[in-house]
Amino acid sequence: MLLVIGIILKDDYSIILIQLSKISLIAYLPILFLCASLGMIQGLILYRLAKPYQTNFKISEGILFAFSGSFFNSVTPLGGGQVSLTYILRKKHFSYTEIAAILWKDFFLFQLALIITVTMILGISMKQALFDFPKTAAWILFGYCINISVLLFLYSMNRFPQLYIKISSLLILFLKKLHFIQDPETLFIKGKDMIDQFNIHTSQLKQNKKETFLIIITHGCRLLLLYAVPYLIALLLQLPLTLEDLFRVISISCFVHMLNALTPLPGDVGWSEGMFIFLFMSMFTKSAAGSMMILWRFATFYLNIILGACCFIMLKRKYESSK
Repeated sequence: MLLVIGIILKDDYSIILIQLSKISLIAYLPILFLCASLGMIQGLILYRLAKPYQTNFKISEGILFAFSGSFFNSVTPLGGGQVSLTYILRKKHFSYTEIAAILWKDFFLFQLALIITVTMILGISMKQALFDFPKTAAWILFGYCINISVLLFLYSMNRFPQLYIKISSLLILFLKKLHFIQDPETLFIKGKDMIDQFNIHTSQLKQNKKETFLIIITHGCRLLLLYAVPYLIALLLQLPLTLEDLFRVISISCFVHMLNALTPLPGDVGWSEGMFIFLFMSMFTKSAAGSMMILWRFATFYLNIILGACCFIMLKRKYESSK
């Protein structure tokens, strides 16, 4: 983080330090609280998805699980959060099929809310984006397409289970030829049973449409609040803004999010900071965008790492002491 910030802001660091020194920590606390609340909302969603499988599952556990998953997503490449949540949910005695269903539902509904939200934003602001970032607009659309492809993949897992059973069988045969597995028939039966059970669990989304719709709306509102954080930070820095600029800031934040799909780096470190400054320079000076970036990145990323690490340690100690 320090290396990236040093490289990006080496020419403006004195101006940025002056701008940041004028900010009161007390005035910054509401923004930190808002960003922490976004993680709590994610925990509430995880709680609602997991409770049907264990009635004693608590909201506090959902929040701890959500922050722990956010921590591993931030410090590992692709899929770290899902692996950590699998580990924690197993400690809570969820079966692998239940865990797969919970994580699939959570990720699928988030991607669906993301695509709906971003589609509306792009529909309104794409003309402005072509004017402000003519060379970057194509990459923004490419990141948008990547997110759509992820959604289609998640949908196909539930819609075409037989296809994945066939793919699994071909993979097992391939591994058998390489002598990596000794009992392919038993492995295939177990794999088919897991896919069937997964399909049964995920079909609950269709059976409880009201709950599904509520979670999608919650994810959508959470995304809009996340995209609005730079606007609050700009106000904190006393940058020239009007209420009419709110949607433009939300749009640029959305563009940064779409561009993050182009990199597999843990937490998009380096790339995200650079894209933030590059895009927000269309509204502010480079030094102002740099000051915004430092406060934005801490509130939306490094705060989650700190909270997530603490939550994971708490969960690990809790489950180790209960053995």
